[in-house]
Amino acid sequence: MANLTRYNPFNEAVSLREAMDRLFEDSFISPRVAGVFRGVAANLYETPDSFILQVPMAGVKPDDVEITTQQDTISLKWETKLQVPEGATTHWQGFQSSQYQQTFTLPAPINAERAEASSADGVLTLTLPKAEHAKARTVKVNAAKS
Repeated sequence: MANLTRYNPFNEAVSLREAMDRLFEDSFISPRVAGVFRGVAANLYETPDSFILQVPMAGVKPDDVEITTQQDTISLKWETKLQVPEGATTHWQGFQSSQYQQTFTLPAPINAERAEASSADGVLTLTLPKAEHAKARTVKVNAAKS
């Protein structure tokens, strides 16, 4: 015997709150649009001599990260490689194997030759020394002799 379900148009209605939530969620740019990553969370700190950039990269091997520097711009490219266990059924997939690219503009030029990168606990840390001409200097005022 077949089940018969009556159509009720009010079952598909949403509350005003739900409609407004959807409107706001859809009006902001999502980090992922058509599979392209639009941005990543990062921390940037400044010391008198350098900038320290921290980028979360859980599960990324150091060999899979490409770092390019130019003046005051840092470009990162990396790839995540995840494997679905053999014979497993996916119930949800919040992240997947993909390629990412992010460019950061720093407040001042850096000395790329002295830049250092390290990775620990899923966080890439870049230490980016400031260019000599971009460092703050103290200028002493000399009294004019009369």
